[in-house]
Amino acid sequence: MPTPFTTVDPLPLKRVSTLLGLYALIGGIASLSGWVFDVPRLTDWLGDNISTQPNTAVLIACAGAAILLFQYGYKKLPLLLGGFVALGGALNLLQYITGADFGFNHQLLFGREWGHKASFKPGRFGLPASISFMFIGFSLVLLGMRNDAVRRYVPPLSLMVVLLMVFSLLGYLFGARNFYAIPWLSAIALPTATMLLALTVSVIVNVPQYHPMLLLCERSSAGTMARTVLPILIIIIPLFIWLRTKGHELGFFDQGTSRALGAAMLIIAVVALMWIALMALRRREQREREADQRKDEFLATLAHELRNPLAPISNAAAVLKIANGNRDMLERATGTIDRQLVHLVRLVDDLLDMSRISRGKLELRREPIELAAVIQQAVETSRSLFESAKHTFNLTLPSEPIYLNGDAVRLTQVVSNLLSNACKFAGQHGQIDLTVERRDKWVTISVKDNGIGIPPDMLESIFEMFLQVDQSLERSQSGLGIGLTLAKRLVELHEGRIDARSEGLGKGSEFIVRLPITIDQTLPLTKTENIKEANAETRILIVDDNRDSAQTLAQVLELSGNQTFMAHDGEEAVAAAEQQRPDVILLDIGLPKLNGFDACRRIRENAWADTVLIVALTGWGQEEYRRKSAEAGFDRHLVKPVDLGKLMALLANSPLRQ
Repeated sequence: MPTPFTTVDPLPLKRVSTLLGLYALIGGIASLSGWVFDVPRLTDWLGDNISTQPNTAVLIACAGAAILLFQYGYKKLPLLLGGFVALGGALNLLQYITGADFGFNHQLLFGREWGHKASFKPGRFGLPASISFMFIGFSLVLLGMRNDAVRRYVPPLSLMVVLLMVFSLLGYLFGARNFYAIPWLSAIALPTATMLLALTVSVIVNVPQYHPMLLLCERSSAGTMARTVLPILIIIIPLFIWLRTKGHELGFFDQGTSRALGAAMLIIAVVALMWIALMALRRREQREREADQRKDEFLATLAHELRNPLAPISNAAAVLKIANGNRDMLERATGTIDRQLVHLVRLVDDLLDMSRISRGKLELRREPIELAAVIQQAVETSRSLFESAKHTFNLTLPSEPIYLNGDAVRLTQVVSNLLSNACKFAGQHGQIDLTVERRDKWVTISVKDNGIGIPPDMLESIFEMFLQVDQSLERSQSGLGIGLTLAKRLVELHEGRIDARSEGLGKGSEFIVRLPITIDQTLPLTKTENIKEANAETRILIVDDNRDSAQTLAQVLELSGNQTFMAHDGEEAVAAAEQQRPDVILLDIGLPKLNGFDACRRIRENAWADTVLIVALTGWGQEEYRRKSAEAGFDRHLVKPVDLGKLMALLANSPLRQ
């Protein structure tokens, strides 16, 4: 569901859901163990002979396991476990409705005579638990489908269970047995009520795109108010009533005094609550004003940073016009354009990545990777920065290889951003040390420089977006102030953390990344196949409504020995593909007359197109567009400006070359 507000970091929500699911799993296993080993207090916390029934314990453990499996990326097994939980609740409810006994209630009692005080029959859990298991099971099934059209029903189903459990828990709090102890109506044990509440909250947390989590997660004034007020209300109202009731029961004051004290305490509580909420809103408004100021500074910096590479590119273009075949001038001009283009692409990529992370749209592509390869790639990416600033660079790697379950591209980006940051603030002829160490189940990556350092009061805020230590107009270091923010978010997506250290201004700084080691270090990784050299004489159709872009790409490909054709709208692309029967089609998505998705579908309708490599070559790089291009029939999705080396490698290693 689209929302005009950004949401809070999804990682804490995942942790909350995982902890609640783990509590339910452990609680379910412990309750079942109480029946197996004849330990009543594992199922009956209050000692009132109202116990979590063994069938209940099994279903709770299954639901908790489904939550944990869902958090770790499993799809089918959580769906099956959710269906089992829903079936168990439905069959138990059907026994109450029809008066039948299906015979499964007493199977796990192990002959125990205790724990049946509030049971309609030994081993049969009550109506609230039956309804709750049905709704929780259905919610888990819908959650496992990962379909937004059906996941919208998860919060209503779960909130009904929350309401039932809150009534039961309040019944225990105030000694109202009618809330939790009538066998045919409201029977539920205290452990059962807490574990079912944990399960439903865990399920609700997994759908932050719908209310109530949508409101609670919004970075808005309403979201701030909800996060501040609701937890206090949930705690203070029951506590207030409980204290007043207990005071009256114990004879500390009479009924009139009880009412007067109640009114006074209620006024104080409401005023205090409103004060806390208003102060939270005030702090938020102050942060928003500071953020707006930083955004204004960022936009000015962005304009400056974009003009910096555009100026030499413009000058180099002018040199190309007047070089008159001078080879040295041509090489210097093209080298300048290449370097500045890399800088421009990096600026745009960082901006897009921060946008995806802020909206929770960035997904990691995890696989077993060797950390040393990631480090070496990041070092190569930053080598030109070391050389231009004449830095001394030291790299220390462990003697044994370290394997991680991570996204190699994103981890390379993290290390590269830290190295780039060190290069900027180490001045000229500085020293940069990159050290990798393994410490038990963690690996640490340290990037240390002897540059300008960080003030002590900025060590925490240094990771905030758009923030830079040196904000003066005279600063020589370039950057947008989002590199460290991006590195922090990417590390957190890998369940790691990043810290900044510095003894103060002029004393250098150190950034330390800690990543968990979660895979077997003895398993060899699959080696990547060597990329073949590009083959000549490939027939390539280039489709782009930007004629300059199409023409220059065609020239590059022709210089590599390929034969090229061009089209500039979707309908022309379909006709050209039919006429030329190319080996490869480089197809833009945003085209006039017929967009790239539809053009690709029309081309794929032809039998001859089965062997054609169709590559989306577009400025749209979001996951949504990658998914749509795959659905439309594209083989690959590349983002402009394309890395020509990668494009050549793709052409050389395409199926038509095998």
